[in-house]
Amino acid sequence: RVEKGLAGKTHSYICELKIDGLAMSLRYEDGVLVQAATRGDGKVGEDVTENVKTISVVPKTLTPPKGVAMPAVLEVRGEVYMPIAAFQELRAEKERENARRVTEGKKPESVPANPRNAGAGSLRQKDPSVTASRKLAFWTYQLGETIGVPQFDSHHDTLDYLSSLGFPVNPEVKRTKTLAEVQKFCDHWEAHRHDLAYEIDGAVVKLDELDLREELGFTSRAPRWAIAYKFAPEE
Repeated sequence: RVEKGLAGKTHSYICELKIDGLAMSLRYEDGVLVQAATRGDGKVGEDVTENVKTISVVPKTLTPPKGVAMPAVLEVRGEVYMPIAAFQELRAEKERENARRVTEGKKPESVPANPRNAGAGSLRQKDPSVTASRKLAFWTYQLGETIGVPQFDSHHDTLDYLSSLGFPVNPEVKRTKTLAEVQKFCDHWEAHRHDLAYEIDGAVVKLDELDLREELGFTSRAPRWAIAYKFAPEE
């Protein structure tokens, strides 16, 4: 679709891992985290600000490098997830707790089935201290609303900017020139998905050049310049 739409114009692709977590939007005003919200239905999500503040890798205040202005408004989008080690620790704790409950004649509670569900449940705890104990993590992958942010030519430039502000950006990002390289990236990570310390359920492929994204635009449901390559589901 992209090749056809650009009709021979020079372009690149950005390949990223599709993190199996919970989509999150973080809003900063004058460098201070003021709101964290889930994606919800795309328009209205849940306010989980206090719980997200307990995630150690999420900056509470921004510290731009020398020569870079503090943005008046910066919305970043990313994925909150539970690392596999934290998930295994939580499962073991729940199983020990259930053993005690059975001994006391009580009904055992459900044990989290996978890191995604465990992460989502941890993020929605009423007590932020419970969320803090679950050792959640976060990768950022995109800008949302911005005021006072430099103009960028490419997506990989925006990732560099986010990294410079202290946001965790997934290191397994690859810029490619051809669809054959895109397929190679997807095939590699489908075969090596369990080599990672977190769960992925696919890859995301995006056009790198931001002006060409504008040119291609959106359908009624999705951008014409990005697509998810989903791996076979696992249990």
